[in-house]
Amino acid sequence: MMQFRARVRFTPGQLKKKVSQATFKSMNHAAGTIRMTAKRSIRKRKKPSNPGSPPSSPTGMLRRVLRYEVNRDRGEAVIGPVNEIAGRLWNLHEFGGVVTKRRKLKRHRFRVGEFGPIRAKQPGKFARIRLLTVAQANRATRLIEQENERRGANNPRRYPARPFIRRWGCNEAVS
Repeated sequence: MMQFRARVRFTPGQLKKKVSQATFKSMNHAAGTIRMTAKRSIRKRKKPSNPGSPPSSPTGMLRRVLRYEVNRDRGEAVIGPVNEIAGRLWNLHEFGGVVTKRRKLKRHRFRVGEFGPIRAKQPGKFARIRLLTVAQANRATRLIEQENERRGANNPRRYPARPFIRRWGCNEAVS
């Protein structure tokens, strides 16, 4: 019969380091999965979504600005749109809210040969063409001024909540 001797040395620091590495890796994987699920829940279409359901993104921009970040020190993951790219709009979609101040269009005196608005399709949206006459150029300049007057009225715009991150227990945006 053979005899073996073994000596085991327990080093708590090494164990903590391994646990920390495994936790970081798992949180990274979980945050990435949640981000991918949120991206897939956002439909690319022109029509607005119903309140309480994920928002629609006419250009698909919202899908592209979703990020996640895992903080190793605090042991938490944050998932959401990057505010430097997406601005405040996506936070309004997530939580809902009211905006009173609207950005005005840049004032411009249009000339013949430039591209400019010729008619308003709906408030804030214009049909744009190459301006061929002086009358068209004057009309384009007037349209921009009228739109800025309309935006200066400060009518509040209400955004109903259309959560796309909060449903998975994440409610912060990466800033």
